[in-house]
Amino acid sequence: MMTKHSEYMESFFGVELYKKLEDVLGDLENIEVDLKGISQEIGRLGGKLEDDDRTGTVREMRAATYESAQQVRDVRTFLDFYFTQSQELSQVILERDAYMLLYQIFKWDMNDVRDLRAWIRDFYHVCKTIGYRPEDLLNLSRLTANPVPQDVVHYPVYAVDKHGYCLCGKHCDDIVYIGEIREEMDEMAKNA
Repeated sequence: MMTKHSEYMESFFGVELYKKLEDVLGDLENIEVDLKGISQEIGRLGGKLEDDDRTGTVREMRAATYESAQQVRDVRTFLDFYFTQSQELSQVILERDAYMLLYQIFKWDMNDVRDLRAWIRDFYHVCKTIGYRPEDLLNLSRLTANPVPQDVVHYPVYAVDKHGYCLCGKHCDDIVYIGEIREEMDEMAKNA
């Protein structure tokens, strides 16, 4: 028989939290639209309506209000379960996020280096929050499966996307076209 804690863990790891959070935010937007519609219908009730229209409108508003209340309950339940259960679960969520970001970094498709930069920033933020040392988990010199061209690796360049844009800089926060890096390195070599 499963304990309540193990049920939480099974549910937690069985869900893509980013996707679920997007869905929940979409639900909240739908609720907002529904409630604005109900507000307009209430305004109509104050006007001149036939009794049948008034009764039908009241029934529709009651049903819509109940549905919105159910959606709010579902959103609240999601947020409560995944984000406020306990300090221990919050730690697990952040650890999970760190490892999910590592997975995204390692599986980067080389299409756009901006994606990689965003994941690395998020990874560093999560590590700082939970007290991990990012350098213990992420080796910048072997960031991707595809090696960085030798002539720019010491710039430092950590990754190059399909379009020739490089992730570089001390904290992996700069993006520069590889041709510009080569020109700058040639200029530095001439002046040395």
